[in-house]
Amino acid sequence: MTESITIKNLGPIKDIHIENIKPFTVFIGESGSGKSTIMKAIALFRWIYKMHNIRSYLKHSKISKSPFRFRWETYLKNCGFEQFIKRDTQIIYTTKLASGNTYTINFANYNLSGVGTQELIKPQDFYFNKISFISETRNIIPLWADKGASFTGGYLGFYFHEVYKDFELATEAVKEMEMDFLKLKFSTKKTSSGKKYSIQSRSGDPFEIDFKNSSSGTQTCVPISLITQYFSKKFSFEEAFNRSVLTYLSNTDTLTDFKAVKNLSEIEKKIFIHIEEPELSLYPDAQCQLINDIVKKCFIDTENSIEIMFSTHSPYIINHLNLLIRAFEKVTYVDGAKYDYNKLSVYKVIDGALENLMAINEKLVDTNPLSETINNIYSKYNAL
Repeated sequence: MTESITIKNLGPIKDIHIENIKPFTVFIGESGSGKSTIMKAIALFRWIYKMHNIRSYLKHSKISKSPFRFRWETYLKNCGFEQFIKRDTQIIYTTKLASGNTYTINFANYNLSGVGTQELIKPQDFYFNKISFISETRNIIPLWADKGASFTGGYLGFYFHEVYKDFELATEAVKEMEMDFLKLKFSTKKTSSGKKYSIQSRSGDPFEIDFKNSSSGTQTCVPISLITQYFSKKFSFEEAFNRSVLTYLSNTDTLTDFKAVKNLSEIEKKIFIHIEEPELSLYPDAQCQLINDIVKKCFIDTENSIEIMFSTHSPYIINHLNLLIRAFEKVTYVDGAKYDYNKLSVYKVIDGALENLMAINEKLVDTNPLSETINNIYSKYNAL
C-alpha cells in the first residue's frame, strides 16, 4: 500500500502535498513551523482509515453494527486542532493498494467524506494497522508511573496517555532491555505495590537507581527504545484484534453471526510509529546512536512490518542519516544500522510548506539548508 496526503490551511500549514509517504519519513524545522501538525494529521487519518477497514471487514462478515463511532469533534480536540480548523481547511488522504484500487478520505467544510461514508473497502484490499504516537511529553512517564496511581482522574492530555498506554503494554512484554548506546539496562519488576522500573549501569562502578531518578536523557529515550522493541518483536495483531473486535462481538451476542470474510492472517498489516523530537535531552552523539537503535529494531531486526515518522530540531540526526545511507550503499552497518535512500524522505517545514531535502543527483540528504544558523554565527563572529 502507498499513501499520499494533502493538507491545506491547517494551523501553521498553508499547503503541503506528499505524493508517496515513505517507510521512514522525517520532518525538521523551527519550533511552531508545523512539523507535529503534519505528523498528527497523518497519524489521525491513518487511524480513521484503520477504523474504516474494521467497519468494512465486519459488514462483509455479516455484522451490520460497528463497535466504533466516528466523533470528528473529539478527534480534533485530541489532536489540538480545534483552533486550527478553518472554513478553507482541507485534508485529503489517499491509499493505493496492490490491487490498483484507491481509497480516499476527504475532510473539507468541517465534514468527512469518501471511504467509510459512501463505500466499503473491498475484501481483497483489507489493510489493518497499529498506530503509536510517542509524544514529547514522554519525559513525564517516570514520575507518572511512580505517582500517577494516586492522581485519581488525573489527565495530562491525549498524547501523553496514548504513549503511556504503549509504555505499559511494552513493560508487560519486555522485562529487561539492554541500552548499549547509553551503557545502561532498563528493568521492570512486579512488586506488591505495583511495577518498579529501574536503571542499571553497564560501565564503571555498577549501580541501580529508580527510573524516575535517572538522567533526563535516559527518561526521554527509554520509552522510545522500549516501545520500538515491543512493536518489533512482541506485538501481536491477532491478540489486539481479539481484544477489541471479537470481545465486542461476544459481549453483544453477535459472535455467532460473525462469518469472517477473510482470515486475519491473509490481511496485510503494518505498524506506524510516530515520534516527536527523539533527540530530547540527549547529547549529539547519543542522538545519533538512538537513531541507530530505532532503525535496527524497526527495519532490520524485526518480526513485523513497521514504518517510522518523526519530527526533529536536530541537524545532527539529519546528517547522521547520510551515514546510514552510505552504509547501505556499501553493504555494511553502522552499529548494526543502515538504511535505503529510496525508502527515506526528509522534509524541512518552512513558511507553511515543505522543502524536500532529498538530493536528486546523489543518494544523500542535502543538509546545506540546515547550516544557516552556524553560518550566521561565523558571519557575526568575523564582523566582530
